[in-house]
Amino acid sequence: MTDYPTNPGDIQDFLAGLEFGDDPVGPAEAPPVLRDDAVTVTTSLRIPFELHQRVKKAAETRNVTMSALIRDWIELELAALENDQPISRADALRALAALHPLRQSA
Repeated sequence: MTDYPTNPGDIQDFLAGLEFGDDPVGPAEAPPVLRDDAVTVTTSLRIPFELHQRVKKAAETRNVTMSALIRDWIELELAALENDQPISRADALRALAALHPLRQSA
């Protein structure tokens, strides 16, 4: 493994020692292949302040970062959407019409 410079003074020596060429690189010399899930992307998200505070509190309660909590929620919702089996509006109205109304308590 190559030792990379740890201070600015060593950078010039490090760069001068690099060799560039057009020869193919063997599998043992190639950098590791990253799995898709190993790469994260920063995304900006605009939410109301009150919602931000609620998410922050929920994350603190679970002892995780807001990013981890939001990622979990997104994954859960996407899984639900992917496994969802939509029905037609007519089928939904028929199912609702078959329900008995709740009794109103005084």
